[in-house]
Amino acid sequence: MKVTCILGSPHTNGNTATILNELERPFKERGYEVTRYCLGSSNIHYCLGCKSCYENGQCVQNDDVEIIMESMLESALVIVASPSYWGDVTGQMKVFIDRCTPYCNVRYKERVSELMTKGVAVAVRAGRNKEENENLIKTIEHFLGHLDIPLISSFTVESVDVAEDLTAKPETINNAFTFGESVIALLEG
Repeated sequence: MKVTCILGSPHTNGNTATILNELERPFKERGYEVTRYCLGSSNIHYCLGCKSCYENGQCVQNDDVEIIMESMLESALVIVASPSYWGDVTGQMKVFIDRCTPYCNVRYKERVSELMTKGVAVAVRAGRNKEENENLIKTIEHFLGHLDIPLISSFTVESVDVAEDLTAKPETINNAFTFGESVIALLEG
């Protein structure tokens, strides 16, 4: 089975990537094909708001969005992970979401996955309050919902600002691995 991971961070090796590494590990150990896209290093242009995609389901721009979406729609599972920037997903994630309008179920139904893709949301933030992370989860769930990808679970991490904060919390890293195992049980159960 195929798993696509979307890392919304501008950092390929930051705290959110570290959490995603652990979450992906049980999938890799069980032979799943895992592909990760880091939006911070992807070639994704801003939505032009031209609405051309309303007519034919195609964006006038040619960049990495179509490659990422193709991978998502071919996957049994899509994991979308973002650090919290001012109480919401990163700018990179928001630009990606905006550019997925051609795939949206209210715009061009034929592009939506028929493979019964499932979704998982991951949110990481520096503050202690979990409530802010739940806002990120809702944003990701809303996005996936418009792709007809149901959110089956979510994972949040709080009080992690710099790498040392995460390395000082080995239980958090272990929890990410355990969470990955629980998602496999949901998929295979």
